[in-house]
Amino acid sequence: MDKNENAQKVVVNLKTTIFQDAEREDFIFEEVGSLVQMNNGLYLRFTEHQDNQAVANVTLKITDEHVQLTRQANGGHHSRMIFDKNKDHDTIYQTEYGPIKILVKTKELNYNYNEDIMNGKLGIDYELHSGGMIVGEYNLTLQFSA
Repeated sequence: MDKNENAQKVVVNLKTTIFQDAEREDFIFEEVGSLVQMNNGLYLRFTEHQDNQAVANVTLKITDEHVQLTRQANGGHHSRMIFDKNKDHDTIYQTEYGPIKILVKTKELNYNYNEDIMNGKLGIDYELHSGGMIVGEYNLTLQFSA
């Protein structure tokens, strides 16, 4: 949880659908996290679990211009992706085998937030490219509520 005194406890529901090599894979998580309004952004932080084990710390920074997702996973995997419908973004995906250069192409970005009831929904459709080739297509749907 966040140590910031302005942090609000929220329940995070996340569904990620991955399309790679003509295969579809769905991941669904429900986690408890924290929500903080700071400066020009809304920060949503939570720890992702699989089989009752913490596997990654996730931070989403949501602004009017874009969404930044930072994921620090166990085993040395680290990524920071920027989702912006108006611009593609280069990033480095850090693995235990070394860094991989990735291009993030945002196809759709939808965000709604009701500050009065601390409830929001984020939808992102994006592609990842590496070496000039598409790595996969992704759909992320995230809902949070106090």
